[in-house]
Amino acid sequence: MANSILTTLTSLPAYVAFHLTWVLHSLHRPLILVSLLCLLSNPAATIAKLQLFYKTFLYLAFCQDKKFKIPKEDASAHFPTDFGGTAPAAASIKSKTLILIRHGESTWNDTFNPGGRNIALFILCYIPNMIKAIAHEVYFFVAGKDSQSWFFDSALSTKGVKQIESLRKFLQKEKLKLGSGQFIDKREEDAIRELLNVSGAEKKSMVVSSNLRRAISTAAIGLSDRFALQHANDDILILPSLQEISFNPDAQTILPPKGIAQPTWCDRSIPGVPVDKFSALIDTQYHTGNKALDSTGLIRLNEFVSDVFSSKCEDRDVVIAVGHSLFFRSFFQLFLPRSVEHISKKKKLVNGGTVRITLGEVTLEDGTKVYMIDPKSIVVVYGGFGKHTKK
Repeated sequence: MANSILTTLTSLPAYVAFHLTWVLHSLHRPLILVSLLCLLSNPAATIAKLQLFYKTFLYLAFCQDKKFKIPKEDASAHFPTDFGGTAPAAASIKSKTLILIRHGESTWNDTFNPGGRNIALFILCYIPNMIKAIAHEVYFFVAGKDSQSWFFDSALSTKGVKQIESLRKFLQKEKLKLGSGQFIDKREEDAIRELLNVSGAEKKSMVVSSNLRRAISTAAIGLSDRFALQHANDDILILPSLQEISFNPDAQTILPPKGIAQPTWCDRSIPGVPVDKFSALIDTQYHTGNKALDSTGLIRLNEFVSDVFSSKCEDRDVVIAVGHSLFFRSFFQLFLPRSVEHISKKKKLVNGGTVRITLGEVTLEDGTKVYMIDPKSIVVVYGGFGKHTKK
C-alpha cells in the first residue's frame, strides 16, 4: 500500500502538477503586484478599458440593436418598372452604384464560431482557444494597450487576413483581364475598375467602412493596390451607420469619436500601405463614437442609405462599403422589394464576399426620401452568399 502511494506521488504527472501548483502559488502575489503597477502607470488606458467593460455590460443587458422587424411595406410602389418597381409612370430617380464587401474572420469568430472547421476539432480545441483569448485580453489590459483587444471590437484573425489577401489576389488576377473581352458580364469588369480605381473606370468611386477594426483592416488589406496608387483624396471614410447589428462585445467600437485609428497587428505589413501611413489613410471626421444604447439596426440601415446620397458621398458615383454579415443581410431584406426572392435575404455574405448593386433614391411630394435596390443589378464579384460562392 505504501509503495503504491509512493509510486503515485512520484509519477511524472503528479510531479509536474505539484511543482506547477507550487510555482503559481509562489508567483501569484508578485504577478498581481506587477500587474497593478502596470495599470497604475497608465491610468488613462486603464480607465478607458474599464469604461469599455462597463459599456459592454450595459449593451449585453439593455441593447435594443437586434429588436426590430423589417416593415411589411417597401418602396417599390414609388419606383418604375424598369428599376424593379411597380409605379405606372417613371419617377425621377437618383441612383448610385454600391459595392459591398464583408470583412474577414475576426478573433471573436475564431474563438466562438466553428466557421469552416471540423466541429469535433473545434469542440476539442475550444478550452485551449479560450485560454489563449483570455491571455491576450489580460495582456492588452495590463500592458495599457487600450486600442487593442481580442474580444472588444475584435480584429481580423490569422484566417481572416488570409481570406482578405485572397480577395486582393483575385483583384490582381482580374485586373490583368481588363479590356480583353474575357468578362461575361460587363458589370463585373466595371466593378474591378471601380474597386482598384484604375484608368478606364467610367465612374468616380470612394471607400467607406464600418467603425469596427476588422472592417477597416479588410478595406486597407483587400484594396491595398488601390491605395498604393496614392490618388488624391482617396482614403477610407468611416461611417458609423455601418456598425454591425449585434449586442456582443465584438460589435462595440474602440475608436474614439473623430479619433486616430491605430493599426492592429495585421495592418503593420500591408503591401503599398506603410504602417506609418495607416492612420492617415483612415478619415474619421464623421465618426461619432459607439452606437447609442437605444439604437437599432433599422435606424442605422436607414442612416446608411441616407449617408450614401448625402454630402458625405455626393461627388462619387460608386460607394465601396466594407461592413458586416448581419448588417448586409438586413440591408437586402429591407431595400429589396418584398416580392423578390433572393439568396441575399436568407444567407450571409461570406467573409471577403463582394457584391455590386444599384441603389435608387426617390423624393416624394412631402419631401420624404425612399430607397430601393434594383433587383436586376445584383452581381456577385467575389465570394457570394452562404455556400454559393464565386472565386
